[in-house]
Amino acid sequence: MRERPTSLASGAKLTPESFADFVDRLKYHCRGAGVNDHCTADAIFIVQRKRLVTGIDTDYTDQLVIYCDDSKWFSIQEYWDDLDYDAQVDLNKKSQDWCDKQFMKADSSDQWYLIGELDDHTVTGYMWEWEYVNSHFTREAAEAFIKRKSHDYRDGLRIYVDANIYCWEFNAIKEALMDGSLVLADNCIGGAS
Repeated sequence: MRERPTSLASGAKLTPESFADFVDRLKYHCRGAGVNDHCTADAIFIVQRKRLVTGIDTDYTDQLVIYCDDSKWFSIQEYWDDLDYDAQVDLNKKSQDWCDKQFMKADSSDQWYLIGELDDHTVTGYMWEWEYVNSHFTREAAEAFIKRKSHDYRDGLRIYVDANIYCWEFNAIKEALMDGSLVLADNCIGGAS
């Protein structure tokens, strides 16, 4: 049987105990020692996914990727190592015809050009970017999300801490929670999941 979570960060029911734990963690990150970890008392913990952007003109980047069918390679060596013997021989012949050198001894610009000329191959520029997924009041909640959902984001997830100093509604609610003016009402216990 699966153990029931005890923290709101990991999906526990809203109870006086889970609410108190949440407020304690919020205080730690916004008024306590946690502020030193992320350098702002107005922290919001943003989960971002790493995303590959391709199709960048090769004249404007030196980061190139090779696509063929459902495969991709980020280096000439990686591509070469995946070729079978016959494909290596064929590529060496094309390279000899093009620049009088074996493929792996040719200049990298010639190597990329030759691969781009192969049937069903595309050479294009790429870059990695970090894209917003969701936001959390505490680092623990962001970490719990990553632990629970990382299998859906194969290229990776990270926590980015942003300062939400001008997010007045968010900060007003956060401050009310920390100073005790926004409290858990008795009739709300167990009502949220």
